[in-house]
Amino acid sequence: MFFTALILHNTAKAQPNLNESADFAVLQQQNSGYHFTTLPLTSTDGQRQYRIYIGIPAQQPPSGGYPVFYALDGNAVLTFLTPENMQILARQPQPPVLVLLGYATDKRFDVRARAFDYTIAPEDNNTDPLDASRINGGADIFLDMIQNEIMPAVQMRVAVNLDNQTLWGHSYGGLLVLHTLFTQPNLFQHYIAADPSVWLHGDLLQQEAAEMLKRKVDFSGSSLLILNSKLRPKIIPKNPHVAARIRMRNEQTAKQGNLGRKLADELKQHTDLSVKYKVYPQENHGSMFGKSLQLTLFYPSIRPQ
Repeated sequence: MFFTALILHNTAKAQPNLNESADFAVLQQQNSGYHFTTLPLTSTDGQRQYRIYIGIPAQQPPSGGYPVFYALDGNAVLTFLTPENMQILARQPQPPVLVLLGYATDKRFDVRARAFDYTIAPEDNNTDPLDASRINGGADIFLDMIQNEIMPAVQMRVAVNLDNQTLWGHSYGGLLVLHTLFTQPNLFQHYIAADPSVWLHGDLLQQEAAEMLKRKVDFSGSSLLILNSKLRPKIIPKNPHVAARIRMRNEQTAKQGNLGRKLADELKQHTDLSVKYKVYPQENHGSMFGKSLQLTLFYPSIRPQ
């Protein structure tokens, strides 16, 4: 397919390059079928600075408003919004408003901020198991900002369809997608988790799923798509810190490798949520970032119907 070539540069990476600079070119592109505005925000504790990139289609909104595609790690997502695929996105029958949840940095990732914002943690241990210098457990604080600051700001700028909003995330971002589904299931209608870190802090996520199932949530019209890579790196980087993170993530993924599928099966069996689970044997954790965007943003037919 056309877009395969656009992400080949990323497929060999075992994990996203956390120190790579972001590509902001799309924000200034002319004749892409979209125009972007940037919303700066600060966390309530003043510790994290955000840039929310809002991409609005040039064409008139549908009668019910545009669908909305919220994407975590927004700075990194910008890299995949080339002029070619933006034009194709704009030609979709109902092009989505893009809400890219980024950070005030020139890097693709703010590793400390995302490690806090996208994760859950037990009350007695919020240290990130992949890096002891990072703190976990800020997911609910971040979701509160999405619900009470970002969503209203988007709705003030453009007509959106409140019944057609998607949340996409990769790795820790995929964990946040599932946490949102289990704790605030009606905040979005469509959830896409790419290589979600379901193993983080033991069985916390499973406990949240069990509690949600007890509440008998009405999921009619909603969907979940879980996309998992399978390829594990044979060559470990020389950087000892990066190597240690990869080894630990691989060990945890192997230990709970079927948890994502088990969660999908439980949701299929016990809810009316439309669920799809797919494995990509030729993709690794790093390449799954771009691959999942390619599949779900530019080819939305892959999503559960």
